[in-house]
Amino acid sequence: MEMKSLDRRIAMVSQRVKNINLGGCGIFAFELYKILRFEFGIETEIAFSGYRAGKQICFDHILLVLRNPDPGHAAAWIDSRGVSYSEPRDGFRNYMTPFELEELIEDKSLWNKAFHFHFQDAYFNTISNENFLRRQMYNYISDRIT
Repeated sequence: MEMKSLDRRIAMVSQRVKNINLGGCGIFAFELYKILRFEFGIETEIAFSGYRAGKQICFDHILLVLRNPDPGHAAAWIDSRGVSYSEPRDGFRNYMTPFELEELIEDKSLWNKAFHFHFQDAYFNTISNENFLRRQMYNYISDRIT
């Protein structure tokens, strides 16, 4: 997948899902990690701003790092704002495994409360913002037909 295409696809998701970076960054990173790895064969690292205290991870934001995405770029930093080739200033020097990220997103007490809400979709079904984000990821970023 080309980075320009990925950037456009991410923009479509970000336009539709409220408050991704107010609690949904981990879900976004986890779903994007799976899509890139399993559908496109693209290996990324999961980076976070914050720190580790033993096995506990304290984070402010989570994103993906793609090493050597294009000629002339050392890395691409990818989150719900899109693809950037300049390293974020917040110091994303810490990394976690997909298993650690999966555990983190299971604990909703770690999320910013602005992301954790439910609403009625176009079909009047009650849906969580979390599940809506996942649906949008597969609608706009994935090439898998569901």
